[in-house]
Amino acid sequence: MFNIILFIHILAASAWIGGSILLFGMGLYIRDKEVQTMVYYHIGPFYGYFEIIILTILLITGGYFIHALNIGEILSHPQMVLAKYFYVKITLVVLITISTIIHMYISLKAHGRKRSLKEKLISRISSLAIFTLNLGILWYAIKIRSLI
Repeated sequence: MFNIILFIHILAASAWIGGSILLFGMGLYIRDKEVQTMVYYHIGPFYGYFEIIILTILLITGGYFIHALNIGEILSHPQMVLAKYFYVKITLVVLITISTIIHMYISLKAHGRKRSLKEKLISRISSLAIFTLNLGILWYAIKIRSLI
């Protein structure tokens, strides 16, 4: 059972990070604002619902690993390198979850209409946060795996 859940977690993480990199890259690559608006208009809602499902899977399977691997015991020894890595990764997961909620709220609220300057700014900051936090989470996942 553990290996199946690990497979699901890694598959979901791949989909989450891959989609994030794709959308972030499209935002940089597509310079024509009309084309960018049309692309995001059509892809945005699909990816938004997709990311809610994927994030939920990641949080559930991550919670399973915290229980199955007795991570609480590791976390009770904050001086351990492994515990420090887990604390950083958990913090990054909380931050990416908050950034995703903010980004989804703005995106769904403004879907189909022109965004205000404040909405654009918040959307871009949260998108950049998601992209950057993904890389941090991946980095710490690798570091944790190397110690387990």
